[in-house]
Amino acid sequence: MAKVCIVILDHRNDVYLRDLIDGVQRFCPGVDLALYHSGREPPLPDTPAAALPILPCSRPLRYAKVAPFFLDLLEWAATRDYRCVINAETDMAFVQPGFERFVLNAVRQIDYLAPGFSRRTPKRSRWRPYRSLRAELPELLSILGLDYTNRCFSPGQIFGARYVDCVLTSPWYGELRRFVARNQQPGRSFSLQEVLLPTIADALRLRVRDYPSHLARVNRYRPYHAATSVLRARTIPHAHFVHPLRRAEQDAARHVARGLSPPTAAAWR
Repeated sequence: MAKVCIVILDHRNDVYLRDLIDGVQRFCPGVDLALYHSGREPPLPDTPAAALPILPCSRPLRYAKVAPFFLDLLEWAATRDYRCVINAETDMAFVQPGFERFVLNAVRQIDYLAPGFSRRTPKRSRWRPYRSLRAELPELLSILGLDYTNRCFSPGQIFGARYVDCVLTSPWYGELRRFVARNQQPGRSFSLQEVLLPTIADALRLRVRDYPSHLARVNRYRPYHAATSVLRARTIPHAHFVHPLRRAEQDAARHVARGLSPPTAAAWR
């Protein structure tokens, strides 16, 4: 078993899943790769999903309502022996090697590495995940024993083994599980994980850090990356992946990402 596992959340089981699998295998050959299948139809043989071990806790999920995936992921990770687990999505593309080394160096010092992490979201914030959560916020804060929330960006979160253990053994985990289940109902908040997961870190007094600040331009919500942006990322230290790429066959950035290869050993040194 590898020390690091990347778990892809996907419901489409299409060529873009195949792109991500290929990219991880090219640039991160030392990591384990698994799939959380959130679609309604079981994967068929000879489809991209058939190439990966599928988490047995996989279940159908709805758009912007994927917080259950993260708790399922933590519970699954607790049965393994990984130093950390990382979530991935099919609008990501790996572009240069070294991610495993970057991750293992990070988790020597911290428990959770969260893209776009910031502490104490302003109470009047118009950020959609926070704004949509306002009606549920008193209940969540009561569960966690805090009077504030944090924020992050979902793709590429790195959960160290201590984060996993502390969350699952917390006295309020069962209550939190029920809160997340209720969040699946219509009319509840969107993208709960971008508030919940970084806030949990403070509730449990875990060591948390953002990715290096210069990587915010390569892992972002919008705009989509252009072909030139993908190539530029190859020159940026620790820019091991880019997000987002369009899920579109005619997209030039995706075609560029498909054609990338790791540099030779001499060039990489």
